[in-house]
Amino acid sequence: MEQIKEMKDNSIDSCVTDPPYGISFMGKKWDYDVPQVELWEEVMRVLKPGGHALVACGTTGIACKLEGFEFIGIELEPEYVKIAEARIEAWKLDKQEKLL
Repeated sequence: MEQIKEMKDNSIDSCVTDPPYGISFMGKKWDYDVPQVELWEEVMRVLKPGGHALVACGTTGIACKLEGFEFIGIELEPEYVKIAEARIEAWKLDKQEKLL
């Protein structure tokens, strides 16, 4: 996170990554955490206009919406779709509560 914060706005053409998803895939410790929305906000900040991000993570959709980007979610596994939808819905509810 520290390195991306040092990058200039609109400085990269593309971001392709498959970060941890927080589901303990195959019981592996590297998949316990989920990248926070703030990380994806930074990715969107450093992407050039017209840049592309191909990211396998539900929090990416939240950051895209916050930063005014379009996003398309694609997932083959129904279980993972439910996880991503739940994270996005939880964010929407949290955002609505903050507006009240």
